Amino acid sequence: MFKPLISLFALALTAAAEAAHTPLNITAISSRNGYSVLECWQLASVPVEAMSAANYLVGETTKATWSRIEPRTTVGEAWAPSVQLSIILNGLIRITSPAPAPDPQNSSASIPLPDQTGASGDTARPQTNVAYIMPGTLRSSVVIAADLKSLSTVVGHYTEFPSDEPTILVQIPFQDNKAPEHTILHDGACI
Repeated sequence: MFKPLISLFALALTAAAEAAHTPLNITAISSRNGYSVLECWQLASVPVEAMSAANYLVGETTKATWSRIEPRTTVGEAWAPSVQLSIILNGLIRITSPAPAPDPQNSSASIPLPDQTGASGDTARPQTNVAYIMPGTLRSSVVIAADLKSLSTVVGHYTEFPSDEPTILVQIPFQDNKAPEHTILHDGACI
């Protein structure tokens, strides 16, 4: 008689803890209809309390790389080399997505975009959004890059490192390019 009550009580406590947890929202660069786009993702991970902290399982990872980018570097149009979590420790990243259309007045600025008609015939370019990734809060210092070139076939994102100091990143690819389970909250960076 008590065993079903204990199981029911444990289930109720688990459900209450899941309902009361603080969700993990992370800015992501993703792909939609061949375009790189900025989105705010809410990860499905539920925190586990341990070591006086809320610990979120973000996903299975393969390695971590410490990267140093020189001040005032402009990469230009880019794509994620793999689906990865990037954490900025110093400096600043400005991400514009999708990458701006080339300026017809300046032929050296960018190469012409390919035909922008998607498989469904949809030619609408997504709204351009800008995200600033910098040390500080979780929302400002972490980004998931998931816009692989094989998915963002029309245009990627545009990356700049405008700080006067070097930008230091830790980049952590997810195993098998599998992004963490998530819900899209809205277009643009998490605020």
